[in-house]
Amino acid sequence: MKKLINGVIAMIIFYIFNMFIMQIIGQFIFFGDDFIISYHMFTYTGVMTLCGIVIVCTYIIVEKLNDIKKKLNDVNTDI
Repeated sequence: MKKLINGVIAMIIFYIFNMFIMQIIGQFIFFGDDFIISYHMFTYTGVMTLCGIVIVCTYIIVEKLNDIKKKLNDVNTDI
């Protein structure tokens, strides 16, 4: 559950970053007014979702690797 919460928090932080900071930077990258730039919000939403998925999957992989490391250390101490 902690992994999921961390992913959701990261997605919210990335969303806030995209909505306020990247909008200012986006006006220099994507020329046009706010209406034209609003079409790029779908790209931002995809990037935010991808950010959350990457963080959740990374937490899962690290947890599994720590379990394997612990099991290997337990086997080595038994020998």
